[in-house]
Amino acid sequence: MRASCQVVEATADVAVGYWSSLATAVWIKTTHPHHAASLKAAIMGAQASSPSRKVWLLQIVTPEAIVPDTRSRSALAAMLGSVDGIVSHSAVIHIGSGFRASLVRSIVTGLNALGRQQFPHRVFASIEEGVAWLATHGLPDGAAAHHDLSAFHEAAVAGQLTSVRT
Repeated sequence: MRASCQVVEATADVAVGYWSSLATAVWIKTTHPHHAASLKAAIMGAQASSPSRKVWLLQIVTPEAIVPDTRSRSALAAMLGSVDGIVSHSAVIHIGSGFRASLVRSIVTGLNALGRQQFPHRVFASIEEGVAWLATHGLPDGAAAHHDLSAFHEAAVAGQLTSVRT
């Protein structure tokens, strides 16, 4: 990863960070309501580091991630609704296939409806597809973003990231 990556939170459950105008989360195991605040902090950090641009958001859901409970989904939906005007486009990557992937797509659709955010929000099967879609909507340097997000994902799953918060 480029040195400019800022890790907001890194635990066995989630890793959240940002680079310039790109915010990301890797949902590893259990999603808790307070993770929404960490993701918002990453979005705001990305905005502060590139104030002349909107923020692109890419979230990765690992195959081991547990479906968020109602409180966590509500917290995420409220947070997504609160970043209208800041986030340009949002991509969710679900690494997996079959019923579980369908379930994740349903949850993302539900979060869209609950959050009522105005920015485009789509689900993809790979980091490459998600980054390519974001790049068609203005994400600068898609190749570097793909590299950084892949490295962030691998480090998060391996437990190799250190949080700036405790």
